[in-house]
Amino acid sequence: MKWKGKLINYIIKQLKDDPEWGNTIEKILIDISVGIHLAVFNEPFLSLVFDGKKKIESRFSINKISPYEKIKEGDVVILKESGGPITGIFVVGEVKFFKQLDKCLIAKIEDEFGELICTSYDKDFWTKREKANYASLIEVNKIKKLPPFKSEKRDRSGWSILRATPLYRDLFDENI
Repeated sequence: MKWKGKLINYIIKQLKDDPEWGNTIEKILIDISVGIHLAVFNEPFLSLVFDGKKKIESRFSINKISPYEKIKEGDVVILKESGGPITGIFVVGEVKFFKQLDKCLIAKIEDEFGELICTSYDKDFWTKREKANYASLIEVNKIKKLPPFKSEKRDRSGWSILRATPLYRDLFDENI
């Protein structure tokens, strides 16, 4: 898809001369084991990431969909406002995956990670996720706000993989 290449080029252009991000961008270009992801965020969660309050991004799903088991530490996540532009990027820290969610496991996730996910900003957060079977918890590291960039992404998915790591490409190939 053309929009993915344009988006990666935009990110490179924005960060190549940034002293804190130059090495990261160079690593992304050279090391194909670094995955590149696009995550769509609703407010207030996008602002909470930029404010440093939301330290873990969570994705819950009924089916086994991205980013579940398709993201790893050191990957990068490009941030897009729901219905809006690309606004930032972060490096992935620790990642945890959970499957076969039930009330007990969801309660454990809430107790251990709720504050870092900023669930208190949505009074229905846990109710909306009570039917989920899978969860991905992604630590947000090295966040950078970018000038808004209009992406040509048209699908309604909340998560896209722009470049899968070789491990995941191999898994996809086996399933074909």
